[in-house]
Amino acid sequence: MLRSISALAEEKRSDRLWSEVQSLLAGLGLTIADLDAFAVCVGPGGFTGLRVGMAAAKGFAVALNKPIVGVTSLEAAAFAAGPAPATYAMVNAYKNEVYSQLFAVGSDGFPVALNDPQISTLEDLLERATDLKQLIFTGDPAETGAEIIERSAGALGYVSWVIKGSGHCVAEDIAQIALVKYERGEAEPADSLKACYVGPAEAEIKLSLGLLGSKIKRSMKSE
Repeated sequence: MLRSISALAEEKRSDRLWSEVQSLLAGLGLTIADLDAFAVCVGPGGFTGLRVGMAAAKGFAVALNKPIVGVTSLEAAAFAAGPAPATYAMVNAYKNEVYSQLFAVGSDGFPVALNDPQISTLEDLLERATDLKQLIFTGDPAETGAEIIERSAGALGYVSWVIKGSGHCVAEDIAQIALVKYERGEAEPADSLKACYVGPAEAEIKLSLGLLGSKIKRSMKSE
């Protein structure tokens, strides 16, 4: 039983989050107390959105004394691309960079990480991938960077690189991966769940370079 609500990325979701959760549950004839566990995307991605989503999921889990399952956006992208021995999942970062991670996706659709998530330019990622003859690229950066990927594959000559788009709802992919993790006993207490940021936030970078005003510095240090 799987239902979701889709929305434009630029919409402010935090104001309507609870009412939409209630609406989904009511449509299924459930209350939030009927749930066995909660799932949430832990990143990488937009820092503000991750913090809002994780805070809400943790709040639900703590209030109801239920476990929580974290799923990365890269796992969700690999899952959406389907079974393959090697899939590079990508998510947009900032300053024309991408978050990426290499997965093997089995016949059950579950993605198994083959390296740690990284942040780099698409060109640097392709340099790291030159020893992989058969490879799937997936995620928004793969589609927008299709020309660059195809050009690199053509220059190498010996590779079979495929770009796969996804019409999947990310929330539904996260829910399905989380269910498998939950059934494997990989849920955890809410207070132990950590975000997968990969790189520092833009504000943290500016702070380290002394580019933020003193008031903002004091505010960040006090958090």
